[in-house]
Amino acid sequence: MSTPSDIKAGFYKISNRLKDRMGHTFLKQKEGFLAPSAIEEADKMIAEMCATCPETIEGHLATLNDLWEKMKNAAEGERDAISEKVFAVSHEIKDIGSMCGYQLIAHFAESLRDYIEKTNLNHQAQVVIVQAHLDAMNIVHRGGFKRDGVPEADELKLMVQKAIAKYS
Repeated sequence: MSTPSDIKAGFYKISNRLKDRMGHTFLKQKEGFLAPSAIEEADKMIAEMCATCPETIEGHLATLNDLWEKMKNAAEGERDAISEKVFAVSHEIKDIGSMCGYQLIAHFAESLRDYIEKTNLNHQAQVVIVQAHLDAMNIVHRGGFKRDGVPEADELKLMVQKAIAKYS
């Protein structure tokens, strides 16, 4: 009978032929390498998405407004599920807005997302804060404002900040 010290193991490196057939040369690429064709494809997808950004944001705002109407009138137990949906839609608006150059609506969507995450909307004052965010996003979208630095953007930001300061 052999003892564990008598057993010898050998390790063999077997080539992955499937990767070779697919044209990948993983060993030759440095860590963090992105193929130029993958970058071009991603840029093209982003450009296509940004071409329809206003319509996409409009759809998300309609969803957000509907969810908000349901959430305001929902019972305590139902509010959490709707709150998660409001969080997700706000996050989506922030992502799309940021990617496509709509920084102002992305700012308000991110602010709403962060606020909705840390509140359970059990006070009327919190309802005012959420409504101020939604009103600001709807105004920004209808007005076609993209960036900060215009008087309207500063005024809207101030409006939301005042609501937060007054009702927090």
